[in-house]
This record gives sequence, structure tokens and C-alpha cells, in this order.
Amino acid sequence: MVAHKVSEKTIRRLSHYAMCLRRARRDGLAVITSGFLSHRCGISSAAVRKDLAAYGDFGKQGSGYDVEVLLRNIEEILGTCAPPPVIVVGVGNIGRALLASGLDGTGGYRYTAAFDSDPAMEGVGISGITVMPAREIASACSDLNDTIAIVAVSPGRGQEAVDSLIRAGCRSILSFNLEPLEIPPGVSLRYIEVSTELDVLTHSMKNRVENA
Repeated sequence: MVAHKVSEKTIRRLSHYAMCLRRARRDGLAVITSGFLSHRCGISSAAVRKDLAAYGDFGKQGSGYDVEVLLRNIEEILGTCAPPPVIVVGVGNIGRALLASGLDGTGGYRYTAAFDSDPAMEGVGISGITVMPAREIASACSDLNDTIAIVAVSPGRGQEAVDSLIRAGCRSILSFNLEPLEIPPGVSLRYIEVSTELDVLTHSMKNRVENA
């Protein structure tokens, strides 16, 4: 498949499609329609058809899409056919919850290691993952350049954790710490912004009330 430059908004929609397709496969469905994806993902049928048409002929209007074929093609577009390993740095309430919930249904992502700076956490097992000292990140992970790190440390410790990861070679970081973090060029940093999502939902609620 020819590589495409995909916008972030499109990536988010394709990720939703992939999630819905995995659920459809789990439910025993072999063929689905754009209307099915529209309903399951909360995206208009026109947008679904436009997204899929932009990357190839994955199905015919009126005939539907083969679930396995469409999922495989979307994963190729996203580059998630062989997802990178995921590590967790910070095993407090959020880190524990992440490890305990696992990554089932995400298309192959899996937690491979967890780290914490608290000596009391060393050796603690959570869902099959043994917590290691944060100072051992570099030695414990064979190739951090191809690893995604989730940072869920205590407030005020985010920059320290990110700096340690970058020194160890990590270039892809997802932060549950909302404090502004500084990164050098070549490093990708994303935030789980709960406050922003709450703002979006509040705006939606307001619109529903005003338009009722």
C-alpha cells in the first residue's frame, strides 16, 4: 500500500473505525456497512465513505465492507500492524489502573514493563508486570526509540520522568501529567487532557439545552 500523509483528525477517525471493526469481528460479523461504522463510531456515513474512499477500494456502496480486509487496510494506514511495546512510568493510582485494565481490544498494543521511583514499589506485581526501579529504565528496555512510554507520575515529577526517558532514548511519550513539559526536537509528546474533554462535553450539553 502506498504511504499517505494523514491528518490527525483522520487518524482519530480511522482509529475509531479499527476499534469498531475489532468489536464486529469479535461479534462474528464478516461484512459491515458504512452506516454500521457511522452508528458505532458516532461519525456521519458520508464522512466514513469519504475516509475509506481516500485510501482505496475497500468495498462497494450497497454491498458493504469485508471486516477482515478493511481492518487490515486501516491498520496498514495507521502503521499498527505490529504495534510498538508500551511501558508505564509511575505506578500510583493511574499507573496501577492502566496496568490492571490492560490493552485488550487495541489491536495488539501491550504493556511490557512498569517503573516507579518509590523503593516500596520495587518488585510489586500488577497484572503480570513486575514494577522495576525508575533508574533502570535504560537498562531494562532494549530499544526505547521504538517504545511508547506512558508517564503517570506524581504532580511536579513529570519533567523529571520525561527527561529520564529522553536520555534513555525514548521518542514517543504519552503524559497523564498535565503540567507543561519541555521536550527537544524529534520527540513526540501527547497529553491526556481530561479538562479539555470535559469542556467539549460541557459545550455539547449546553448546545443540547439551547436547541431543545
